[in-house]
Amino acid sequence: MGFTDKFRQQHEEILEMVSELNRQIKAKADAQVLRTALSNLAGKLNFHLAMEDKALYPRLMKGDGDVKVTATRFMQEMGGLGDAFQAYNNRWQVSAIRKEPEAFASETHKVFQTLGKRIARENAELYPLADNVA
Repeated sequence: MGFTDKFRQQHEEILEMVSELNRQIKAKADAQVLRTALSNLAGKLNFHLAMEDKALYPRLMKGDGDVKVTATRFMQEMGGLGDAFQAYNNRWQVSAIRKEPEAFASETHKVFQTLGKRIARENAELYPLADNVA
């Protein structure tokens, strides 16, 4: 089992939750259903980020110069994405989703595109580095 297997599994779970929320948005699900799905996603994402902070990044900082540079870049970028997701999550409570369902759908799409790109980059660039750090 590789060091990043659990992180990769969490990525798959996050992407499944994103897909499900997208399906619910397209089906025009009730705002409470959408908010519950978003809250569940936020919980999973926050747990994942905490695991990265406590296990992944410390491991990468033990690597050589290039590994440290890459890890630092990802950490800086993730801070911005994490903050943006938190602001998005805080904004879209049930009443806001009910009031502006099209704006919620549009913003959700943008957030999910950014999140999907980040996951793809971590899987392709960052996790292979972590798997190779002794």
